[in-house]
Amino acid sequence: MRLGAPVLQINVADEQMDIAINDGFQFFNERNHFNGVERAYLVIDLDQDITVAGPDGDVVMQYDEYYSTYIEHTVNGVKMKVQNNYVMLPDNVVGVVQVMRSRTSMAGGGIVPGGMIFPILLGSLTGDACGSMNSTLTTYYAIQEYMALIEWMFFPPKSFNFNQRTHRLSISGDIRDLRGMMVLEVMVKPDPDIFPDLYNDLWLKEFTTALVKAQWGRNLTKYNQVQLPGGIVLNGQQILQDAQAELKEIKDRFAMDWADPPLDMVG
Repeated sequence: MRLGAPVLQINVADEQMDIAINDGFQFFNERNHFNGVERAYLVIDLDQDITVAGPDGDVVMQYDEYYSTYIEHTVNGVKMKVQNNYVMLPDNVVGVVQVMRSRTSMAGGGIVPGGMIFPILLGSLTGDACGSMNSTLTTYYAIQEYMALIEWMFFPPKSFNFNQRTHRLSISGDIRDLRGMMVLEVMVKPDPDIFPDLYNDLWLKEFTTALVKAQWGRNLTKYNQVQLPGGIVLNGQQILQDAQAELKEIKDRFAMDWADPPLDMVG
């Protein structure tokens, strides 16, 4: 109706409109529209969900086997090892934020429980074994900085690689310390079949309408100067150019008005 129906006949097939709607949702989800993605947490069973790519097909390996599986490559005489174990994530996962670590891990080779390491080390830092002291906000801030540094040293973040098209998450290095249940912080796209109000998003409606208009123009350009009853002539090339200009304007406005701002990078 935004393009003129039912006053005009919009020469676009239902299948073409479905493609335009799917393309609109893909841009809506993957370009981080603040209503197009949401934070979620996935629980992965490392004893069951790890898969290894082998010459005879992908297989699920036992825990004690998969942590050291590699594929060797030789490029220009240089031997390289590529880790080939991975976890298949659901199709609705757009990105992986972090592989979460448990703070209850053992430190010091299991001699000191992980939950005890911070108070013991802070006792050395403050000199009173974390007893009562007249602390200021400066002291509290300094202690929090020390705790963050200690946590980073004993529980460093895990390096990983995620490809949205293959849906494979590869965790670099030895993952024996993640044995059992691993929690992933991920960004997922909401399902419009479950949340139909997604179709009512203002930007999505404008963008999808422009996509349908562009498809209408492409259809009409297959014929030159289509003439309707009454002497009306449809100019498919002009419709296509107008739609392309609208799409460019909508995409340019997307980053400023609708998308999450990019994070600063240092280094």
